[in-house]
Amino acid sequence: MRTCQRPGNGTLGRHISLHTNYFELKFHPDLLLYWYEVRITHANQDTLEIVGRQVATQVILRLLRTELAVYQRGIASDGYKNLITRCELPLHDAPYLVDYQQHCYQVMVVPAGVLQFSQIYQLLKEPAENRHHPLTEAHIHALNIILGHQPKFSPDIKVSGAGTYLDLDSRMSLGSGLHMLRGLFLVAREAQGRLFVNAAPKIAICYDDVPLDRLILAYMRQNGSDMHKIAGLVHNLRVQVTHLGMRKRAGSFVPRVKTICGLAAPGDGNGLVFPPRIPWLGAGARDVQFFREPRSPAHEVDSGIVLGSRKRKRPLSEGYVTIMEYFQSVYNIAIDDSWLPVVNVGTVANPSYLPAQVCRVLPGQSVPAAIGAAQFQQGTRGGPDRRRPKATPASRFASMETELSSVLGLSRTGGATLTSFGVTLVPGMAKVSGRVLDPPSIEYRQGRQAAVQGGGWNLRGMRFAKSTCISRWTYLWVSMGRQSHQPRPDKYRIEEAIQKFCTRMKMLGINIPDARRPGMKVSLTDSSVTMEGVPDSLAHALDSIDGASLSFLLIILPQAAERLYSRIKYLCDVKRGIRNVCVIEDKFLRSNDQFLSNVALKLNLKLGGINQTLPDHSLGIIGNGKTMVVGVDVTHPTSGSLPARAPSVAAMVASVDRFLAQWPAELCIQPARQELVTQIDALLTSRLHVWRRFNRGQLPENILIYRDGVSDTQYGSVLSVELPRLREACNDLYGSMGQPEPRISIVVVGKRHHTRFFTAPRPGQRHGGPQHTNPPNGTVVDQGPANSSKVWDFYLQSHTASRGIARPGHYVVLLDEIFQPPQSKAHPNPANAIQALTHNICYISGRAMRASSVCPPVVYADLACFRARFYVEEMLCQPSRGDTYPLELSLHENVKDTMFYI
Repeated sequence: MRTCQRPGNGTLGRHISLHTNYFELKFHPDLLLYWYEVRITHANQDTLEIVGRQVATQVILRLLRTELAVYQRGIASDGYKNLITRCELPLHDAPYLVDYQQHCYQVMVVPAGVLQFSQIYQLLKEPAENRHHPLTEAHIHALNIILGHQPKFSPDIKVSGAGTYLDLDSRMSLGSGLHMLRGLFLVAREAQGRLFVNAAPKIAICYDDVPLDRLILAYMRQNGSDMHKIAGLVHNLRVQVTHLGMRKRAGSFVPRVKTICGLAAPGDGNGLVFPPRIPWLGAGARDVQFFREPRSPAHEVDSGIVLGSRKRKRPLSEGYVTIMEYFQSVYNIAIDDSWLPVVNVGTVANPSYLPAQVCRVLPGQSVPAAIGAAQFQQGTRGGPDRRRPKATPASRFASMETELSSVLGLSRTGGATLTSFGVTLVPGMAKVSGRVLDPPSIEYRQGRQAAVQGGGWNLRGMRFAKSTCISRWTYLWVSMGRQSHQPRPDKYRIEEAIQKFCTRMKMLGINIPDARRPGMKVSLTDSSVTMEGVPDSLAHALDSIDGASLSFLLIILPQAAERLYSRIKYLCDVKRGIRNVCVIEDKFLRSNDQFLSNVALKLNLKLGGINQTLPDHSLGIIGNGKTMVVGVDVTHPTSGSLPARAPSVAAMVASVDRFLAQWPAELCIQPARQELVTQIDALLTSRLHVWRRFNRGQLPENILIYRDGVSDTQYGSVLSVELPRLREACNDLYGSMGQPEPRISIVVVGKRHHTRFFTAPRPGQRHGGPQHTNPPNGTVVDQGPANSSKVWDFYLQSHTASRGIARPGHYVVLLDEIFQPPQSKAHPNPANAIQALTHNICYISGRAMRASSVCPPVVYADLACFRARFYVEEMLCQPSRGDTYPLELSLHENVKDTMFYI
């Protein structure tokens, strides 16, 4: 099934002139390029061995500088298996011989095709429906190889993934054993009859190449000793083993390199005859024990790997020894910090343990995205540059052309560049035309409207549109062991903060009685949360609460610890069925109206209330109460402490009426790294049943789905795999009720893209002022180089960026049966209808008093997935589970079909 074609462009809003980070490419109509395939093998080996990418890059570079030196300026390579040349290379029947690091390699260069740009020149002038996509993609792929040639072979640039080039001279320390590199993302693309280079600033967080124990100590000093975070930090990290000598391989000596699976953890090696003894996750060298076997002729002690045993024999006299004892006796190495976590360089089933002291981090490795984002925020907020003037959106893009020219090597005289291939980069960012949509009215109780300015507003004098009655509630005050010796002054301050909380709730229209006295307090040690097998005092405290008779539980946490938060949410949402709201003690004690208002927003939604509404004319087709809006997302395991086969989680949220305030969620487990939702039919069926309960037994006539987390290569799979299952679910349920099947529209929402927009400089603007700024909230762009000629898409910046460069949401309409003819009551301009609706519903995001950056269905589905990931981690950490699958994820009945994830 083909994706939906663009029915036309939108017309609503006032026009605005913008620049976008696209640079046009010009080329001669008669340009001809030759494509060659490169095959590299070892010259002195009979068996075929795959040559690694890093070696292949260096071999190709040697080839270009020796045998093909005459043609070097007209040859570009991806550094692995492709060459693009300006001139046809002479026939060479025998392979080229290239020496690299005392090895000889055979390189075969085989013709793979000719790219005639005269064809693409004519192709780009034709209407989109008459174009042959494979031809265009081949030409663009060749241009990307040319774009990446100079940076790929430059010693000053690090290649990080496809199209990302980082400047090694831009290194800035972030502390915690990490540093930041800046660079550019570059990709060629076709858009509406022209070719462009999309260039965007890129930041990468990398590990320092230091001993692993120093890295872990530096990270713990700044981020605490949560071993789950440390496990995520070192997961898949490649290290050089330093307690052994170099390994001789193929006549040369190479370092011994290991990949860290994780930290030593309880349950490692459960299938072994003599499994290791691990008292807790991240235990140190003095606490981790393994069964040491005697030395035998078939087993060398200095193999560098501490293994368990699968042999079924009686224990020998050596017995269990600690890692610290082993390294002292065998290698005469004293472990300096024996409490630091031991790392596992084997597998969970057959672990191999090393102390961090004998590992050194290999350079050039990127940090996992979640850890890198958090560390970047900490490093930039508290770093030495804090007193410098704040960067504006213009400051990062001001030197874009200079950086682009430098990365592409346009100013250099040697080597292949765009210029040497007859391609010219037009100076200056491309100009586009956008439109600014007016914000909708925000209504509260009794029709009072908030004053919206810059995409935000406040609650001064406002009361929630609808709030539920609270009968009984209380609070649980969680403290760590260090706080238990000073209960009297703390308890007085807590009671005072509770009173402020109640006062603010009543001002916002929530009818809340005094808390049930006394509130509960539980003192925890770190081990009572993070160590398996230790009695869980938190669970015992929650056991005394009757979730069914309690409206909600206010939980006051001692700190923002993810492990503690995860444990609480799992116990309350899955096990006990207690609706809850968590606050951090320090923030709660010194809370102001703004903080308490944010807590009230979440609480009212969790209890089934309505925070704010939009007038019917702002909701378009949703205003008649017959359209259900759905959000779908999938999240994948990221924690290094989880097993490799940990599953992914899919979530679906759906509106229940025309107010778009309540979005109950349904969750399901599916195979790891599976992006398509395997049980999307069951998820939709459950949401339709909820809709019926809120709408007198009737089903919606329209279902508008916003789908998150889908790349452009998976658009077809959504239509061929997910859509039939959605229709099957509707057919079963609607057919049983004798109701016509609903019309369905599917919109994919992209958040991780590299398109940015900026306002054009104003005429007469003073020289030296900011040349470009973020567009105003409500800016929509549906034509220009950023928009596709193959699908119906548009960019919408619905929010005002608080700092930095605003990232618009990218919306791709894959299927539309709601807004377009031949359906009755179709909108005269479908583009206007869907753009205005998507923009307006961004103002009903219940968690904040500002427009969300992407539409709420996607925001809520993402939050539900994030919460579900906590549940999965908790279930996998249960010592009784082992490594059995599949998991069963089911929310408690008291929490199910609520906005528990807010």
